[in-house]
Amino acid sequence: MIVVIVSLFLMAYTKSMLLPVICGSLAILFFIGYSLWLWIKKPKSIIINNWLSNLSGSFTIYYLIINAMDAPNQWWYITPIVFAVILLFISLVNNQDEKFDI
Repeated sequence: MIVVIVSLFLMAYTKSMLLPVICGSLAILFFIGYSLWLWIKKPKSIIINNWLSNLSGSFTIYYLIINAMDAPNQWWYITPIVFAVILLFISLVNNQDEKFDI
């Protein structure tokens, strides 16, 4: 979800549709593939990261607020993109994954 929101921020910042639409579409396709795998294979457990999931909701709310107020300068778009890269790096380094039994 964070990748999709960052793609939407890039669309608003660069006023270009090509690269952000490709990135957002790939992220949505991966999500659809993961959902199909989850429904078809029905694994006994999956690995989740609650911390990252909670932050993706914050990114979504931030995007809705910025989009509604039509941000006055470019830093409203650049800051969450930088934070997204930092958060994904922290998520990779700091292992907060939990096993969730289905």
